[in-house]
Amino acid sequence: MSKVGALIGIVILVVVAAVMYPLVNTQVTDLTDEESDNYVGASTAPIVSLIPIFYWLMIALTAIGAAVVGLKDTE
Repeated sequence: MSKVGALIGIVILVVVAAVMYPLVNTQVTDLTDEESDNYVGASTAPIVSLIPIFYWLMIALTAIGAAVVGLKDTE
C-alpha cells in the first residue's frame, strides 16, 4: 500500500468516527439520564459516562498505529 493510500485510509477512519460520534453520545446520554427508561443506575452511570472519552482514545490510537505502520520506511 502506498503512503498516500495509508493517509487516505486514516482520514476516512477519522471522518467515519466523527460522523458516528453523535450516535455514541446520544446513547450514553440516554443511559445516564435518570428519567430515561434505559438508565443504568447511579452506581454505573459514572462509568458509562466515560465511554465517549474511550471512544476518541480508541480512534486516536488506531489512527496513530495505522500511521506508524502505513507510513514507516520499508527500506
